[in-house]
Amino acid sequence: MSNHPLISDEDLHAYIDGALEGDRALAVRNALARDAALAERAALFQADKAMLKAVYAPLTQRPLPREWVALVRQRPGRRWRQAGTIAAAVLILAGVSLTWWHFASPWNGDVVETALDARDGTLAPTQYIVLNDIAQAHRYDAALRQATASNVHIPDLSRMGYRPSGLRLYGTAAELVYQGPQGRLFTLYLKRSDGSARFDQFAHGGLRVCVWQDDQISTVMVGDVSVAAMQRLAILTYTGLSS
Repeated sequence: MSNHPLISDEDLHAYIDGALEGDRALAVRNALARDAALAERAALFQADKAMLKAVYAPLTQRPLPREWVALVRQRPGRRWRQAGTIAAAVLILAGVSLTWWHFASPWNGDVVETALDARDGTLAPTQYIVLNDIAQAHRYDAALRQATASNVHIPDLSRMGYRPSGLRLYGTAAELVYQGPQGRLFTLYLKRSDGSARFDQFAHGGLRVCVWQDDQISTVMVGDVSVAAMQRLAILTYTGLSS
């Protein structure tokens, strides 16, 4: 979240994307000129966007997976805005405007419900590992890979002010816990995917939930963050998991 009382992260992202007009664009421009911390935050967002393009630009030359195309075609007439997942990243770079894809009700006993149970302590881990920083956390990449049966790494979310504080193992799944600004927790629940593609974001109980699933892994991100902040965290999560 932006520390400026009048400028939100959503405003910064829209300004960077050229989506603000008139008085609102002028207000953001003036705030950036006066507030060095805000300007630095905007610069980080711009750097993330440039990184995203550099990483995923080659993928825009490939055909989009059939299931992604089908999802778009199922929702004609809607405006699609940017989503913080690999699917969204590719579609954004391909010039498609996206919004968050909403599937059937998330309350069907699936990975989202399990992830929320893990976050609130209803689901007891088989092992809990205290983490102090990202360098120390990477020592447990192998444990994360074993639990998820996937070639993943513990993501570095420090660009958004989050540091790893714990790794909970559940046999065939894992949850990463991050400590963020104002002590806010951001959790990342991971398990082997059932092979289907899924992209979703919604609010629940004052929290924002983002689901990203491909043919390899299911990822459920939960935090007290804005839509824009979740998008950036989702991008950093994806790139961090695979790097």
